[in-house]
Amino acid sequence: MNQNIKTACKKSKQQIIAASVAAVLLGFAAQAQAEMVGPYLGIKSTPGGVAGNANGEGAKGRYSIAAGINAEATDQGSIAVGTNTQSTKNGSIAIGPISKSTGVSSTAVGNLSQAVNNADTAVGRQALASGGSSTALGQNAKATNNYSIAVGSDAKGEGRLSTSIGTRSQASGQSSIALGTSAQSTQIASTSIGAGSKATAVAATALGNSAKATGAAAIALGRNANASSANSIAQGTGAQATALNAVAIGTGANASHPGSVALGSASRTAAPVGTNTATVGGLTYGGFAGTAPVGTVSVGSAGAERTVTNVAAGRITATSTDAINGSQLYRVAEQVNKNAGDITNINNKITNIGGNVDALRNRVDDMDKDLRAGIAGATAIGFLQRPNEPGKSLVSAAVGGYKDEQAFAFGYAHNSDNNKWSTKFGVGLNTRKDVNWGASLGYQW
Repeated sequence: MNQNIKTACKKSKQQIIAASVAAVLLGFAAQAQAEMVGPYLGIKSTPGGVAGNANGEGAKGRYSIAAGINAEATDQGSIAVGTNTQSTKNGSIAIGPISKSTGVSSTAVGNLSQAVNNADTAVGRQALASGGSSTALGQNAKATNNYSIAVGSDAKGEGRLSTSIGTRSQASGQSSIALGTSAQSTQIASTSIGAGSKATAVAATALGNSAKATGAAAIALGRNANASSANSIAQGTGAQATALNAVAIGTGANASHPGSVALGSASRTAAPVGTNTATVGGLTYGGFAGTAPVGTVSVGSAGAERTVTNVAAGRITATSTDAINGSQLYRVAEQVNKNAGDITNINNKITNIGGNVDALRNRVDDMDKDLRAGIAGATAIGFLQRPNEPGKSLVSAAVGGYKDEQAFAFGYAHNSDNNKWSTKFGVGLNTRKDVNWGASLGYQW
């Protein structure tokens, strides 16, 4: 870029010099023809040369030209045009009142302009080129270091290989570039482009009106964008990247946490929070991967959230830290819903089994009570009496019980006249409302 600018400046310089010399010499020639007052024009060539002017007081170098009151061209091929101009080195040119060209092949054009060192070029009122191969174009422009360029009123190229273009622009760092009104690049390899832009740290870049890059290697792109920490990037009108390695992209985006990214208009970053466990519905889950985040990525702010679309399916493993998209969550929810249906069916079956078990239990309970009542009934019938004498009959009643069940029995018994035969009959009723009975026939001898 510097080479292109130098080429353009060189062409402009040649055009300016040619026009200036032609105009001044024509003016002096006209004056000499009209008045011929004083030695204001001096031309000196080799002694004895054709058309030589051995009496030229200001032209002291071989092939030099001096035109103007007190103009001095003191070295070979030098040119001094204007009142009190000085051109003191080989091939140097000074054009304009009180201009000075003191370096080899240097050029100063303009009132009070100065080209101090070799190959310097200063064009404009009070322009100063003093760095050696430096170029200053514009009123009060100053190029003061090797190969520096300053173009514009009050422009300053103060760093080696620096370029400053624009009114009041300043490039003071080595290899720095400042383009635009009041643009400033103050550190090595810094670049500012745009009115009021500032790049004030090593390798910082500010592009846009009033953009500011104040952190090392920081980049600010856009009007009023601000990248104030090392390696930070702010892109967009008013974007702010104020933390180490932070990135803000979008109008008014703000990345204020180290290593974080704000994407989209008015997006804001927040401090990263590590997550080791999660509790849902009273259950705690753990064993997560990526539990120590070094930054966050924000695509919105509180109350101004955004969705993230076109996200590829992420890997689902115990160690994966990929983002999961909606389709993956849908499949999980679908499977959970299916599992929930299966669980419901199982629950229904378990409920039915439970009902059957309850019925069986009730049945067993009933059987247990029936058995107890039956035992009570048998006990009652067993205690019915029989007659002791021949030919006698006996009616008796008895009660019996077993655990929490009871029974009542009624019976009839008879002995034969010879007391060899006996009969007995009994019937019982228990608390389960069951009836039991019994009869017997006996013979004795």
